[in-house]
Amino acid sequence: MKPPFNVTDPRYHLCALVVLSAVVVTVMFTEAMLTPALPLIQDEFGISGVWTSLILTSVLLVGAIITPVIGKCGDLFGKKRMMLVCIAIYAAGVVASGWATDIGSLLLFRALQGTGLGMFPLCYALIREQFPPERVPVAVGTIAAMFGAGTLLGIFVGSWIVGLYSWRMTFHLVAPAVFILLALTAIVIIPSPPRAGAPIDRAGMAAFTLTLLSFVLALTLGGTAGWSSPGILLLILMTAVFGALFVRVEAVAEEPMLDLSMVQKLPVLIALVIGLIVVMATFMLIQTLPYLIESPTGLGLPALAVGLILMPGSVADMISGPATGAMVGRWGVRPAMVLGSALLLVGALLYLFTGPSVAVLVIAGVLFNAGMSVTLTGNTIIVIRAADAADTGAWTAVYHTSQNIGGMIGPVIAGAFLTGFAVNVPGWTAPMPSTEAFHLVFVAISVLSLATLLLSLRVRDSET
Repeated sequence: MKPPFNVTDPRYHLCALVVLSAVVVTVMFTEAMLTPALPLIQDEFGISGVWTSLILTSVLLVGAIITPVIGKCGDLFGKKRMMLVCIAIYAAGVVASGWATDIGSLLLFRALQGTGLGMFPLCYALIREQFPPERVPVAVGTIAAMFGAGTLLGIFVGSWIVGLYSWRMTFHLVAPAVFILLALTAIVIIPSPPRAGAPIDRAGMAAFTLTLLSFVLALTLGGTAGWSSPGILLLILMTAVFGALFVRVEAVAEEPMLDLSMVQKLPVLIALVIGLIVVMATFMLIQTLPYLIESPTGLGLPALAVGLILMPGSVADMISGPATGAMVGRWGVRPAMVLGSALLLVGALLYLFTGPSVAVLVIAGVLFNAGMSVTLTGNTIIVIRAADAADTGAWTAVYHTSQNIGGMIGPVIAGAFLTGFAVNVPGWTAPMPSTEAFHLVFVAISVLSLATLLLSLRVRDSET
């Protein structure tokens, strides 16, 4: 079907931005809507906090593995084509998740949803390719803001649905929206021309997959099996061996899965590290707050309270993205990065040093989410500016892979704290996290936020 506008028409830029924003909103909505239900899923299936953390991690693991492949395929075969493939697979995962009968099937269907994360670099690449240069920063900021918008809608609507019906209903209700998104993408988005290139780096993909899989299994099982147990030590060794093999394979590949030359540019290297640790801290928070708000060892509030308490922070996230794009266009990347990381740290310290209450969680959430949005938007602009236009999909895919890895590590670490310092509570099937568990999570988040600020101070606009 022929799109209604041509690529130079400002009306197309507006319509395309709406559709691309809807892609991000839908994926983030689906991820966030399940957050208020994590304690309920844990109780229904009678599983530990480590298994519960895999509900988030399974999506991120697949996303981390497949995102570079999708980004490279988008550059080689066309970004619109890859988006349609990803949305179709994502739709299948959403539909099936609502009918999961146990934790195993739920994790499998959630893994299919990992393809949704692979669409993010395609969105940025289409903006870089089809939008006028002067509109790119604000468009990137708008897309970044949709992470907050999707999270806001997901947490609020998800907590309401979970409170009235069940966590399964969240998937049943979002499935039609995904199919509508598939149709809109097919109608509105103009195809990007494919370019000649070598076949996909299958050896690199295999080595990367084995590296991440070994790493995540070691993190997930280490807390229960013991870090000095033979199985965990073997997984750590496998992570090192496969990681070294991956670096070797990528160094000689004609079209590497991950362009490791990126790390030779200091601003990009800083952006990759910041992306990893900020998302790690964010997902630790996402994993922890529902327990702090709902469990009897925390505030003991109903599921609907999760959405209401987290909503102001998500609004701050949504507003901060476009504002950051305008700020970068006027004053440069460095001021935005320093401001964002400072807000992030202040929010983390509020979580750590003040007692849990609704007011504290709201204020800390606003500061933390605003800082996260500003920092990650500035990060994305750094990577897009550093990449050649033809490689934007691949480079932003590498950046999102670093974020996905952080998102994988975060819930596992938080889950280890929440499980390792859990107590039995009358009336609850599974043990619930203790006050000490919450404190340790916030200590870790504060340390990561401080590291973000120190790295942001190294950014120089003359180098971006």
